Amino acid sequence: MGRTVGGGVPRVVMIGVLASVLGACGSSSAPTGVPGDGPAGPQRQTIHNVANACWLLHSDAGYVTADATAADYGLSEDASQATSFYFKPSALGAYLLLSDYHREPGERGSKSLLGISDPVGEFLDTLGNFVGEVGYLIGGVGDITDIVLDPLGPGGGIVRPIGDEVGGIGDGLSGINVNPRLAMVDEASDLAVWNLVPATTDRFSLVSAITGQKLAASNGVLALTGVVTEGIYTDFDLVAAEGCDAYPEVGTQARLVDARGPAKYLREVPLFTQAPGAPAYDADDVFGYVDAHAHVTAYEFIGGRVNYGDPFHKFGIDHALDDCAVNHGPQGLLGIIETATSGFNPVHETRGWPDFPFWPRYDSLQHHQTYYKWIERAWLGGLRLLVNHYTGNELLCQLNPQKENDCDFEANWRLQAQRLREMQDYIDAQNGGPGEGWLRIVDNPADARAVIADGKVAVVQGIEISKVFNCGEFLGQPECSREQIVERLDAAYAAGVRHVFPVHKFDNAFGGVYPTESFGIGTILHVGNLAETGHLQEFEACPEHYEGPSTETQGGVNPLGIIDQLLYQVEYLNGQISSTAPLPPLLPPTETGLCNIRGLTELGRYFVEELMRRGMFIEVDHTSSKGIDRILEIAEANGYPGVISSHDWTYVESFLDRIVAGGGTIGRFAAQRDGWVDVLRRANARPARDRVADVVSTGVASDVNGIAHLPRNSSEPMPLYPFRSVDGRVEFDEQVTGDHVFNLYEGRGVAHYGLYPDQIADMQRYSADRSEAEIAEALRAMFSSAEAYLRQWEAVEAWRR
Repeated sequence: MGRTVGGGVPRVVMIGVLASVLGACGSSSAPTGVPGDGPAGPQRQTIHNVANACWLLHSDAGYVTADATAADYGLSEDASQATSFYFKPSALGAYLLLSDYHREPGERGSKSLLGISDPVGEFLDTLGNFVGEVGYLIGGVGDITDIVLDPLGPGGGIVRPIGDEVGGIGDGLSGINVNPRLAMVDEASDLAVWNLVPATTDRFSLVSAITGQKLAASNGVLALTGVVTEGIYTDFDLVAAEGCDAYPEVGTQARLVDARGPAKYLREVPLFTQAPGAPAYDADDVFGYVDAHAHVTAYEFIGGRVNYGDPFHKFGIDHALDDCAVNHGPQGLLGIIETATSGFNPVHETRGWPDFPFWPRYDSLQHHQTYYKWIERAWLGGLRLLVNHYTGNELLCQLNPQKENDCDFEANWRLQAQRLREMQDYIDAQNGGPGEGWLRIVDNPADARAVIADGKVAVVQGIEISKVFNCGEFLGQPECSREQIVERLDAAYAAGVRHVFPVHKFDNAFGGVYPTESFGIGTILHVGNLAETGHLQEFEACPEHYEGPSTETQGGVNPLGIIDQLLYQVEYLNGQISSTAPLPPLLPPTETGLCNIRGLTELGRYFVEELMRRGMFIEVDHTSSKGIDRILEIAEANGYPGVISSHDWTYVESFLDRIVAGGGTIGRFAAQRDGWVDVLRRANARPARDRVADVVSTGVASDVNGIAHLPRNSSEPMPLYPFRSVDGRVEFDEQVTGDHVFNLYEGRGVAHYGLYPDQIADMQRYSADRSEAEIAEALRAMFSSAEAYLRQWEAVEAWRR
């Protein structure tokens, strides 16, 4: 059971770097990632840089040992008998300690963790969260001083048999002790989380995250204590060890093949700079793409039980992406969106980790697709900026019988913002401490550039909601005042929100919504609008210069969006009822070519001006054509460059021309193999105010987790793996999550966010009848989009000043 003990200076930094560079394509349990410049070398141990490495615990009372038979831990003077622990961060400075004894791998309940037992299930819920009373737990666990020290004897001694349980003398049920105690537990929980606290210059204390007691050693006994007493040792050395099995985690399956690290600037990419007639690049032009429309935190929207899965979890991947039955019911029967997108098959496989038999897939629209390691893989493939929109729908939340979150979006966007910060901290914890992770939340362009220059992805916050800041309207009367708008907008700005949709899905106090009759949900949107506003949507013939939807949207595909999918289910059910009962239609059939008669209201004009005054991005997608026209007029009259169409829901090409002519950017590339070159190159015909790398840049609009399809791709097997990133510096293999090997050709398409590098490589390699020059031009349009976004943001900041 012993492990070889390492000596000398702690090697955690070197272990992490070597594992990242050399082992990222191997086991999914190995620490993975591709560093940029990397740490300079071994460092003094801190509470953060011991993460994801193997250690022995040593105190003046001996080494910590494990007894698998008794599911217990003890002490030994013999280092060869010591058990090694893998330190898996659950948060900054907090750890799960996985010992080197293992049960059958691959299933929950197979771990061996240092923790506090819960024999009768009175302290933990089924997800491992602490739900008991701390005082009762401490009383049950007891204190090492109760069994080890003789208060009358010099130095102390054993005064009770070690067989008596700490804090549970004689308490039992049918001969089984039912008191909690320090023990080897088989699953992660709050009772297995330890805060690492500096004790001396080179020693640490391990403090239970729940009881606040310290791990204590004395006279062959390992237990817990609330007080530091002579003869009881709570200070531990972390001695470097080898041979630990890593805590279960997802691999990026990416390895650095260029020692300089992933490219930061366009001028560093041979594909762009060495081609004949290649344009000149500014020294600081950022290489990489922006995903201008994502929903990483949507697992908390619409009551928190619609989407299943988390982008991270304090207990690890097997809790973040476990089994969706907790949300979707047995066989997924409550996952109505999955039912519809799978051909109305009433069931779906709910199991996730470790084998993922059904989800994720490009159309598994109620399952989370941005686990943090998948985002990391996308970053390694060129993602440099990600705009995360907090989203939801109050009406649908109120109808959701499973909800566990507040339906008031003023509360819900704050919850989603909290989750985003927690994800940033969690990534930091995995990478050595605060600020050391590869992802940073930013609220200004200077910080975004600095983050990208440091080899990281910058995340910007936005809000996409039907009643933004609770500013709905009922029977034409606004449900908010100017004073409330200012107060709520100021709060969002202070929290770092920089993107706002004035209108989304329903008419509100700021203006009318764009009718989405082309998706076949017009009737139900009318009904939803009636419930929200007290009136039906009203239409008129569109003016001739509103020439209608573009056929280029999302590379020729119009995926259903976040609320559309949910509302589509209601319309489907309504259709089924109507087919069996002769009910009159709620509304006449929706016609094409109609525009909402409502444009921007007077309060909406005030709102737009307040967004401009703060230097915020004005998202015009989803707004009625009249409303967009008026927003652009206001921006143009003031020379404001902050208008954006982040996922191309304007449906009028001339609007997009006006956006880029005014200094704005657009995102419309989702994207499919067929036609992607034309989609990106066609943007060059637009009258843009600024061009990067001689192209009009176009960002990605994934809408990931927005209950929208990711690219499907061809299921025909193609020779792709391994492949290089566009900058040529990172090599990718098939992505492995648990036991499942993900690639583009298994019928799942872009099953999760980490397969965007694969999709880009597939499109680059298999673009039929396209020259290398045309492909390079299209790639420049995409991989200069981060720079274009930053320039727009800088122009907005300059306008504001």
